[in-house]
Amino acid sequence: MLDILYEDDALLFVNKPAGIVVQRGYDADEPVLLEIAAAYASTIFLMQRLDRGTSGVMFFSKLASINANLTRQFEGKRIRKRYLALCEGELGERQTIDAPLIRTGPISFGAGDGGKRAITIVTPVRATRSGSLVAVDLLTGRTHQIRVHLAAIGHPLIGDWLYGQRNDVRPMLHARELSMTHPLTNEPLRVEAPLPDDFRDTAAERGIVSRGEDMLTLDGCS
Repeated sequence: MLDILYEDDALLFVNKPAGIVVQRGYDADEPVLLEIAAAYASTIFLMQRLDRGTSGVMFFSKLASINANLTRQFEGKRIRKRYLALCEGELGERQTIDAPLIRTGPISFGAGDGGKRAITIVTPVRATRSGSLVAVDLLTGRTHQIRVHLAAIGHPLIGDWLYGQRNDVRPMLHARELSMTHPLTNEPLRVEAPLPDDFRDTAAERGIVSRGEDMLTLDGCS
């Protein structure tokens, strides 16, 4: 089942759960979000991707005629994505991380010279010694960008088995909102995804927020 956040004749926005892949990989038995969306809509085009462990808002095009417009918006950085993340340690200051990404292994990347330019803006929302809630804005969209950049400054995502400390939770990264200009109406469009329970529970277990506290009312979350 798709958790639909917004839909019209041109666009389909869904709330991707953590643990599901966007495209078909090596495991022929696992559910694939693109195939689920394709079974729902007669025509569907994948316009972005999220890692398997990342939850939150992502969208599909339903019309081939608008894809060039959406591509131009991506290239012109007019499609803006904001994430919420839980990271290790006390990250107390806003940072702009401008570090190229290079491939370091079959599925891993690192920050290093000679790679593709990547820029991430990290804004602390609630910082404690046991972990921090941060808002993340991307000025570029590289594979594993947030995960690599946070690890590079010593604050890997809680639960990130590839770039941080392996544990029993998934990487605590949530695509909170996505904004663009609607390709048909030219009106601004912003779609938000609610925080999943595992994200809220991990924040409470770490003492980053109080259990039951509305994390989306904190500064930086809206």
